[in-house]
Amino acid sequence: MARQNTYFICPLVDFTFKRLFGTENNKNLLMAFLNTTISDDTGIITDLQYLPQEQVGIFENEKNVIFDIFCTNKNGDRFIIEMQRSMQHFFANRTIAYVSRAVSSSLRRGDPIYDIPTVYSVNLLDFQPDMFPEKDKYMWKMMLKDDDNRIFSNKIVLYFFKLSNFAAQSPEKRKSFKNQMEKWFYYLKNLQNMDEQDFRDEQDPIFRQLLEQCTYSKLNSMEQETYNKEILEYAGIKDAIEYAREKGQENGYNQGLAEGINEGIEKGREEEKIQTAQKLLSLGIDIPTIVAVTGLSEEEILRTKG
Repeated sequence: MARQNTYFICPLVDFTFKRLFGTENNKNLLMAFLNTTISDDTGIITDLQYLPQEQVGIFENEKNVIFDIFCTNKNGDRFIIEMQRSMQHFFANRTIAYVSRAVSSSLRRGDPIYDIPTVYSVNLLDFQPDMFPEKDKYMWKMMLKDDDNRIFSNKIVLYFFKLSNFAAQSPEKRKSFKNQMEKWFYYLKNLQNMDEQDFRDEQDPIFRQLLEQCTYSKLNSMEQETYNKEILEYAGIKDAIEYAREKGQENGYNQGLAEGINEGIEKGREEEKIQTAQKLLSLGIDIPTIVAVTGLSEEEILRTKG
């Protein structure tokens, strides 16, 4: 069950994140978020169309990719929005692979000029990333440039936002936002610790909608059950991953990760293989490790996230 004093649900778990940003009813929330964070590059976004999350490889042995949220605008630009809750050693490679698939899937036979869309990859990181060691910085933007900082192409733009910088430190924090971007990140990181008074105090229509969609009491019984289950599973698997990382330091990363997740899950309640695979996928764990943990085939695992 959710904790007794839960007023708002956590926005960072899979259920809530897709409820907020991956549904037609709340599409304006996604547009508001993107317009706040990346519109200096994209221009103001006035409409989005959701694209299939799973992108199937063209060739038989080509790997499928599954986006958290994948959409396009009226100009044909593509947007990948990913929530990453823990660090994986393949994180950079996966980001590149996802962007590459978004580009390659847009190509049409017979196009002589490679009229590809601009692909924007928006990555929300709820951890301290090794590749971005700066403690006081929360936003990084990457493009294809040469060593003289001249842009080779603006068709691929990567953004990384570190949510851990916005963990609440005092009730006064939310009164001192420098801009709307900081407010978005603060809410995403801390909303589950806020209460009814925060809803009464909030006057911005977009943030009131955000709070309404995360109000626990407004979920139906099936939604509450799904959320409660996901929170418990996420907490258990996160503990297992932390244990796995310690184990990995002793036995080598891949072996330790697989052994640690196995042992961590065994110490908690017994979960169905499919549910475990879904949660590991949502945390960004690689397919070979999930195969080793669950005993499912790669094809079965890829079908678990819809």
